[in-house]
Amino acid sequence: MKKTRVLLLDDHMIFRQGVARLLNAEPDLELNLHTGSVGEALMIVAGGYADIVLLDLDLGQERGIDFLAQARHNGFPGPVLVLTAGVSSHEEEVLRRYGIAGILRKDMSVDALAERIREAAGVPAVAGMEILPGSQPMKLLTEREVVVLRLVVEGLQNKEIGTELGCTEAAVKGILQQLFHKTGTRMRSQLVRFALEQYRNQI
Repeated sequence: MKKTRVLLLDDHMIFRQGVARLLNAEPDLELNLHTGSVGEALMIVAGGYADIVLLDLDLGQERGIDFLAQARHNGFPGPVLVLTAGVSSHEEEVLRRYGIAGILRKDMSVDALAERIREAAGVPAVAGMEILPGSQPMKLLTEREVVVLRLVVEGLQNKEIGTELGCTEAAVKGILQQLFHKTGTRMRSQLVRFALEQYRNQI
């Protein structure tokens, strides 16, 4: 029997070891790879060593959403199940733009977790990606877009941002349109809130 290879990304070693021991007892599942590092997890999926990812959002100094963004950007098509204590409605919205296979609570039973893994492993995430109306799967921001995002959060207007960057106001408007497109927001206030919630460590 070909086993489904599971990667667990979580910052708690004891939790990872416990989940690995329990899932490895299942005849069709294999969880030999687990880590608390986004960089290591990205190398694992890039090497083709995982069929499905179990992902925690809070990784201490890192964030699970950053792994998800980079993995999708790199072309990882496999299903990702978010395994967490809870998410906000905004976080759930962002996660679903990336085509996650589901959001699971850490207090669920092992039998239920194993079943959800089996269900998700049968449906490629890219083929079943859920896109919210009027939005696209979120993409990584360029360095210039991050700078503009920071200046927007600081309250600068388009003309002031143009002066700061040494470009025209029209160019700033173009960058803002790209930011609206990538983040799924429509208004400046929504963009500021998104930046504070999702990019607070980068701006």
